[in-house]
Amino acid sequence: MFYRFQVFVFLLFVSVVSQGQDFKSFVLNKKWILVTEKVDTAKTLKFVAYDKAKISLNTMIWDFQSNGRLEYDYQSDEDIDACLGVDFLDLDVDVCTWRYNPSTQTLQMTLKGGFASIDDFILKNEYTFSNSLDEYEMPQFELSLKRKIFFKDLTKN
Repeated sequence: MFYRFQVFVFLLFVSVVSQGQDFKSFVLNKKWILVTEKVDTAKTLKFVAYDKAKISLNTMIWDFQSNGRLEYDYQSDEDIDACLGVDFLDLDVDVCTWRYNPSTQTLQMTLKGGFASIDDFILKNEYTFSNSLDEYEMPQFELSLKRKIFFKDLTKN
């Protein structure tokens, strides 16, 4: 009887811990490397935990701020001298926002930006959040497109 109680408590603990890993508790106060290209058309945005060893050519690092804003930076490996012909994703951080709804476990994100410009597109999408560990037991997460709320191509009049 006591053994069953211990198993029940353990399973309850595991359930609570896994449910506690919502977007905010998993993502805030950490830097994340955006792996996905072309965020304006991607159905899934994939992020891996920041690690200097993962820095290569023009690695984009996102920081989800607790105030619902996004910050980002680019880093390159120290051994890389220069790059030509690369379209950088630029974001207008004054417009980019995120809002997590824990009751539906969805993330609503507004992004304004472009490739080598901040005036190519503006979008508002709703994503589902899922987290996991990569092959090295490092945290990672994905945002899967649930619904497009708004998209405007700012390059067209």
